[in-house]
Amino acid sequence: MNALILYGTETGNAEACATAISQVLEGTVDSEVHDLADTTPDALTGGADLVVLVTATHGEGDFAGGGADFFEALTESKPDLTGVRFAVFGLGDSYYTTFNQAGETAATLLTTLGAEQVGETARHDASSGDDPEEIAEEWVREVLAALPAPVAS
Repeated sequence: MNALILYGTETGNAEACATAISQVLEGTVDSEVHDLADTTPDALTGGADLVVLVTATHGEGDFAGGGADFFEALTESKPDLTGVRFAVFGLGDSYYTTFNQAGETAATLLTTLGAEQVGETARHDASSGDDPEEIAEEWVREVLAALPAPVAS
């Protein structure tokens, strides 16, 4: 099994969480970690068994870092994502009314394009004081448990 982990960040928290997720997967799942700023929507159909999106919400509910350009390109190109499985780890702050809006928007868009979400969208809250990397590690274990078992050949 292989996973593509994509992150969009302003402060580095989403990148740190993406790295932590990759470390949890190490040994059982081959994974690659990439910044959304350096990625095109074609990566979603590149054959990964699981696409993990780690995105912070920035400003008025916007995608952080390169996420804005990535999701704009995805919205414009509208690829058929049937067969793509994805999971979303969102970072935000409940102090703001746009709490984790980027993660919710990502999940909705991917589902609309035919992708299948695995597990629940995670919503880390910076106001909670919880370590986002620890929360990401726990969350990805739940995502792995929610994946359907491979079909025996």
